[in-house]
Amino acid sequence: MGAAGHAEIEVKYAVDERAVVPDLAAVPGAVTVERLEPVRLEAVYYDTPDRVLVRARIALRRRTGGHDAGWHVKLPAAVGRTELQAPIDPERPDVLPDALREVIASRVRAAPLEPIARVATERIATVLRDASGAGAVEVVDDRVTATDVAAGVVRTWREWEVEQVGADAEASAALLAATDPVLQAAGARISPSPAKLAQALGGERTEVAAAPTTAGEVVRRIVGRLTEQLHRDVADLRSGGADQVHAARKTIRRIRSVLALEDVTGEAGGALRQQLRSLGATLGDARDPVVAARVSAELLAGLGDDVPDAVRRRLVDERLAAAEDARVRALGALDSPAGSAAFAALDAFAAATPTGPRAGAAVPVLADLARSTVRRAVRRTKHADRSLRALHDARRAAKRARYVIEELEAEGALRDGSALRRSARRAAAVHDAIGAHRDLELVVADLPFVAGRAAANGENAYSYGVLAERGARQAARLRRKAKRAMERLRAAAR
Repeated sequence: MGAAGHAEIEVKYAVDERAVVPDLAAVPGAVTVERLEPVRLEAVYYDTPDRVLVRARIALRRRTGGHDAGWHVKLPAAVGRTELQAPIDPERPDVLPDALREVIASRVRAAPLEPIARVATERIATVLRDASGAGAVEVVDDRVTATDVAAGVVRTWREWEVEQVGADAEASAALLAATDPVLQAAGARISPSPAKLAQALGGERTEVAAAPTTAGEVVRRIVGRLTEQLHRDVADLRSGGADQVHAARKTIRRIRSVLALEDVTGEAGGALRQQLRSLGATLGDARDPVVAARVSAELLAGLGDDVPDAVRRRLVDERLAAAEDARVRALGALDSPAGSAAFAALDAFAAATPTGPRAGAAVPVLADLARSTVRRAVRRTKHADRSLRALHDARRAAKRARYVIEELEAEGALRDGSALRRSARRAAAVHDAIGAHRDLELVVADLPFVAGRAAANGENAYSYGVLAERGARQAARLRRKAKRAMERLRAAAR
């Protein structure tokens, strides 16, 4: 059985033992107020011995009692958190279900999971609903007893929580906002602790990291941030779909582009870049049939409604089926010993200081290195007309320049980077235009072979010839677009 998921959007309040829950009927917009029966919740939180999940702000627990008993994984999200749930196997209650293990597999790898905290909660919940019934929040009064397993420390506290639970997210958010002043007037204050697990372990440090002073520290931070993104991409990839494959592949490409700054990343950066190359290629194999299906569908759209079903099946449906098989193979590669080793190497690189000869240089040196990637891209564009291979090399160089500048900019490492930002935009145009040309060329080049298979099967192959002519005209237009984009990139770099 798979994992069910939902967005968890809540506000947590600290209160003292003598606090009295106010009259919740006074909350503006609350039309019905339903007090539920008290429940006792027992939760055991798990992590690896080196607390890899805690560091990533991920909570893994097994909870009994209440309406949502089961295994839960809570993941960071842009708003609130994403909570995934799976039932407890009564015959193997201590075994984490595969559906949830897969979500954290890239982080945990082969490390054992052990209890890190035990949390018992006495809960009294009240559900508030608006006039529509679709806007709703749950207000809970929790008395908590938590044990930090490693430290052997028991902590107790009381807290209130308000969580959106209605089907209408906007209406529920309005009701949550209306609840806040009523609770604060009763003595509640926003909790300094983000979650019960953090409080069970003695609170969460909120130290603000100092601004980086060296090029190596900036690059290390970028790799760490992108590694976190890759972990999330891989978790999303398990749910399937072209977007998830492309996202993971693009994140790997961004990491490899930054690692290519070997004056900063050193030999370790170069080795890691090569280690990631095969993973990126595997994800590329999973993306290619999806792209071919999309490009083919766009070509078919120009033929109107008279496209034979057999043509659509061969060019679109069969490729989408192949993409799903490739996605499964990509996940197998990511879960393999080589994939696990690559993730371990990424985590290790993000935790250490790079050793390249310019790693200790001041941050502005990174702007010089970024300009070098632009100059390299410009050189490649000057030879792009020689062959398709040369055009592909120009695309890769433009992609690297784009990603390096974008990542340095995201990290705040380009103090006066207006010229570099302009170069990044124009490199992106080169990257996108040549990429679109390449995707179309691959489809057009394959059409004669598809037509041959169709003819051998007794099908009419006329449509494939029409598509080939249409694709060739579009490819010529994309080639001209790419040429203009390369000219603008050269102009921006002067």
